[in-house]
Amino acid sequence: MANKAYKFSRHAENLIANLRGVPENYSPIVRETRDMGVIFDKIIERYKIGVESLEDRIRENWAEIVGPANANHCSPVRIERESVLIIAVSNPIIRQELQFNQSILLKNLRSIQDGRRIRSVVFRSG
Repeated sequence: MANKAYKFSRHAENLIANLRGVPENYSPIVRETRDMGVIFDKIIERYKIGVESLEDRIRENWAEIVGPANANHCSPVRIERESVLIIAVSNPIIRQELQFNQSILLKNLRSIQDGRRIRSVVFRSG
């Protein structure tokens, strides 16, 4: 005999819950159960999990973008509004040097895949 999944009314479910000693369901929303595989696929697609992003490529090529001498004193933080790269700089002297060489930095960013999306750079203490 195959197991069949029976659907009971909420009232019947609450009676069974009372008999079993578990809390009743008072939720006003009744939702159908969904397969977790489908939900995970949607999450992976929406948030692009496992797909290499521009941020990943910037981190991989960071020493080439800012130069090996500056790479240890600053780091990319995030990309805002899809075109502004936020960089954390630990030293005010390095920050000033990077600001003077901002055009070179943007040119180096454009050399990586999708790097043309970055139109400006903002330096933050950090």
